[in-house]
Amino acid sequence: MAPRISEEAKKARRDHLLEAALECFSSKGYYASTVDDIVRYANLSKGSVYNYFESKEDIFIHLLEKKRTESMEHLKEKLDKIDSPTKKLQHWIHEDIPYSLNKKKFMRVHIEFWLYSADSPKLKEILSKRFDTMVDMTIAIITDGKKRGEFRQDLDVEQATAMFWSLHDGIWLHAVIGYDVKKLESHIREMENVFMAYIQ
Repeated sequence: MAPRISEEAKKARRDHLLEAALECFSSKGYYASTVDDIVRYANLSKGSVYNYFESKEDIFIHLLEKKRTESMEHLKEKLDKIDSPTKKLQHWIHEDIPYSLNKKKFMRVHIEFWLYSADSPKLKEILSKRFDTMVDMTIAIITDGKKRGEFRQDLDVEQATAMFWSLHDGIWLHAVIGYDVKKLESHIREMENVFMAYIQ
């Protein structure tokens, strides 16, 4: 009789498989990757993968959910400690400094999530919810900034939010596709200058 695995051990193995999938997807791309590739990255048996996930798409979706939850919890924890709306937005922008390889890996996979969602209603729903949450958080901060007089009173909050995310995602897209990453920090700081000049 096979020994029973504790819930803690199951979670650890599941998380290990998801991190292996992140390495695999960021290296080979989602479409080129197979479950066999993920198994090799994880150094586990193929059967063990199907104890936790139904398919490659299921792994993909769970990876997105895990990283989304982690990033949102981390961000909210940090922002809750900051009172000023201006400083909240500055902190959010600076989240991508310093540039890290792990961030680049996830952003590459995340861009594939965007592309793949056109063929996957379930993934599209997850991404839409995530984006709506991020947009709502941004709107709340900018609205609060207007009430406090930190941002200009004629500011269109929805337009400012759209500008924030267009700048943010544009910078990351360039970084992922091979733009000069050594200049990434200066581009992020310039985004801060441009956006703050616009809203204040």
